[in-house]
Amino acid sequence: MSPILTGYILTYGYLAIFGLVLLQELGMPGLPNELVLFYFGFISHQFHLNFPLVISLAVLADITGSFVLYLLFYHGKIWLVRIKPKWLRVPVHKINLLKQKMASHDGRNIFMAKLTPFVRSYIPVVAGLLQVQPALYGRIVFFTAIIWSGGWVTVGWLLQGKFY
Repeated sequence: MSPILTGYILTYGYLAIFGLVLLQELGMPGLPNELVLFYFGFISHQFHLNFPLVISLAVLADITGSFVLYLLFYHGKIWLVRIKPKWLRVPVHKINLLKQKMASHDGRNIFMAKLTPFVRSYIPVVAGLLQVQPALYGRIVFFTAIIWSGGWVTVGWLLQGKFY
């Protein structure tokens, strides 16, 4: 990572970590999410940042970003359907079938998709459009954020000693 990013994180501290993870969860193009989370663990060890706080902020930003997108599409579905182009024909029964598949097995399909690289970024949009129950989606996002974000930060923290 560039020294500019390191300086930014060291200057603005934990707020920068939260903000960068939140922006990535909201779909900001740039660095891969895994690489940034790994790097936060790496610099938390290198610069003696509070490791539990770094993990907590990464997980909280992951949950917040996922829920913002989910709620935006959950409540904006009516507006999006209204502005949908006429040539885009999606039968209602196919949408209902997809919704049932996503929410089947107590949300295991959504859980696995949230743990899949690249796919995980689109799950809040799809879950919101398909009107997946907020309680179900919330449980899934909570656990996947701990596994995904907490896991990558931890790996970066643990492997810091291997590079120096």
